[in-house]
Order: sequence, then structure tokens, then C-alpha cells
Amino acid sequence: MKLEDYKNVHCIGIGGIGLSAIARYCHSKGANVSGSDGGSSRITDDLQKEGIKVFIGHDASHLEEGVDLVIYSIAVTDNNPELKVAKSRGVMCMTYPEALGVLTQEYTTIAVCGTHGKTTTTAMIASMLKACGKSPTVIVGSLLAENGTNFIQGDSEYLVVEACEYRRSFLNLHPTHIVVTNIDEDHLDYYKDINDIHSAFQSFAEKISENGFLITHNDVSLNTVGKKIDADDINENEIELSVLGEHNKRNAQLAIALARSLGLPDELARVGLKSFTGTWRRLEYKGTQKGAIMYDDYGHHPVEIMATLEALREKYLIGKFKLVAIFQPHLYSRTKLLLDEFAEAFSLADKICVLPIYAAREKDDGSISSHDLVEKMDNSMYVENFEEVKKYIDKNCHSGSIVLTIGAGDVYRIHELFEENK
Repeated sequence: MKLEDYKNVHCIGIGGIGLSAIARYCHSKGANVSGSDGGSSRITDDLQKEGIKVFIGHDASHLEEGVDLVIYSIAVTDNNPELKVAKSRGVMCMTYPEALGVLTQEYTTIAVCGTHGKTTTTAMIASMLKACGKSPTVIVGSLLAENGTNFIQGDSEYLVVEACEYRRSFLNLHPTHIVVTNIDEDHLDYYKDINDIHSAFQSFAEKISENGFLITHNDVSLNTVGKKIDADDINENEIELSVLGEHNKRNAQLAIALARSLGLPDELARVGLKSFTGTWRRLEYKGTQKGAIMYDDYGHHPVEIMATLEALREKYLIGKFKLVAIFQPHLYSRTKLLLDEFAEAFSLADKICVLPIYAAREKDDGSISSHDLVEKMDNSMYVENFEEVKKYIDKNCHSGSIVLTIGAGDVYRIHELFEENK
């Protein structure tokens, strides 16, 4: 069955960036959609405004009679009361990656994967296809700046999706074309090492259709039955963008290479890339606070952090501004395994404030803390909570300062403190 054939859909973990997009897709096809999440957020609030019923907390009573499909986050455990009752009733249950896999069979699917940059590249490609008149359906791992959503309902054969490598989730997908941004060490709580990570990407590359394209840079070593296209043949200096950073020029090279492979007009493709203004939490400009220039970013890996800091230092002349990074490490395992790399990445900042580690799906075994990272870095300090960060910014960051909040947890909420106290 197609996803659109299900008429009453319940999503467990509906506030997640991926699952909320699937919920929106089902809703756009006329399904009665409900869902639950552990807490409220901008996403759950928006879903309710769009007519999707959202429960905060998990309870068996949330699964209403007549539900014919349950889609759940891979973070949901077997003892979740809603999942348990769904299975006891014989309701069809799918994980988010499985549901996305079903959807990819219905389209000419462009899957964007990679350790870093896949969200921005997915959104860039969507903007480019739109400019070329292709009206793609889009599922992206952030909120698009132009309309504040992670889902676009198109009317062409194209589906553009962000393909996540965590737990080899992307192997559920059925891609026509694959775009690979890069392959690096991450998710080492699941993968053994870089070779294990590479093997997952290789398995994904082998899923490409025979008439499909693999678009990547020449430093990514993958083999595929489809045609491999080297994006480095595109002159990045000839690509005009509205977003910052050399890393985004590399992302744009991938988009242009894809456009050429699909036979799309080069000029229109470039117009689409120039019109792309970014996504939520990807080097997002947040305004000013007492003269300090404020940014927020989702970066949680040393390579991403370094790219973001380099982009800011490129835009704001070195020496004229003080670059202050407010970092919330994400996961104990990632912090522990990449401790030295984090310290090196933050050498590009003039001052670093380090918050407690955001645990997410992990438990603290006492072997690592933010204090360990602070000890590795010069000109750094530990801050206990967001209120302490606000006090530091109020006292020390004014005209001539750039403040970057960065991390995959909830560090972005620091900006809400300023909005509430203007």
C-alpha cells in the first residue's frame, strides 16, 4: 500500500524533525493525523495550528479507534504504551525510516546523505528544482527559511529527501539518484569506526537505480551501478549564494552537478541557488542584542563547527570583531571520542562558553563532562545553564561582538531569553 492509502495515521514522536514531515505529508493527502511527543515545541505547536492533533506525553488512550497506521521514531522503545496497544490491535506499524522508504518508491527520489551538510544541500536542491519549474515534494531535516516548514507538497515526479545514516536508516530508502556530501566519523555510539561508516554509505550507494546518478566530490570513494558524477568539475567561484561559507559552495557544487545530470537549465539552477536563504538553525542570523550580532547553528561535530566558525570569520573581518561561541555538546559518546577535535575546532573562536552535555538518548556514565572540554581549550569557561549564559552575554558582548550559539540540543532557546526580556 501507498502511504496515502492510510486514512487514520498516528505518529509517536511527532515532534521529531523527520516524523513531523511525514505527518504533514499524510495530512496533505487527506488523512486524519494525530501524534504524541514527550514535550511541546515549535514543531508541535505548528502541527496543531495546521489541524493535526498532538498529545503531549505518551498514553495508550491517545491511540484512537480506527487508526490504521502507526509511524514511530526509532527512538521509541517497545514498551511505549501507544506502540504496545497498536501492536495488540494488529495495526500496521512502521518506523519513520520504513515509512519514508515506502514513500520513496512512489517518486523519482533524490536522496541526499552525508555526515555534514545534508540538510542544507537538500534544501538547496529543492530551491533549485523549484526555480527550474519541477515543483518537487520535499522532506528536509530542518525548517526552511522561506516558509518555516520541513515539508513541501509538490506536483511533479520528484521527491527530495534527507537520508540519515544513523543506525543505517537510509538503507530503508529506494533512491533514484543519490547525492553524498561527505563521509566522516560520527555516530560512534553505533558505528565501530570510519570503515564501518563507509560500509554503510557503500551499501546505500549500491541501492541507486540503474539509470540513476551518484553525485559527490572526488574525495568520496564510493562505487555504484549508476553513473558517478564528480561535483568538483563545477567551478565553485562561479556560484553566487545568499548563504555564508566555503562549505556551502561545496554543497552548491553538488546541486549544480545534479541539475546538469538531470538536463536542467544551468541559468535557472543558479537562480534557484541564489534565492536559497537557509534553514532553521543552520548559521541562522538571529538579529542583534545591545549591538552584539547573534547567530545560531545546529553544528555538533568538530568539522561542522570549524566550517561555521570559518564562515563567520570570513564575513566579519578578523581582529575587528570578537567571536564568542556558546557550545552545548551533544551526546556523551561524541564528546568523549572527539574531545581533542572539538578543542581544535573551537580554536577559531575568541571566547568559548561550554554548557553541560545534552544527553539526548544516552545515560551519563561519569566518564566525561563539559569540564573535560574546558580544560582542553584556552580562553574557555564552563557555564551551568542558559541564564548564566545570558548574564555573560549581557555583561561582555556588545558592539563589536559576534555571538554564536551552537549544538544539536536546545541551546537555541537562549535567544528566547533575550526576546522575552527586550
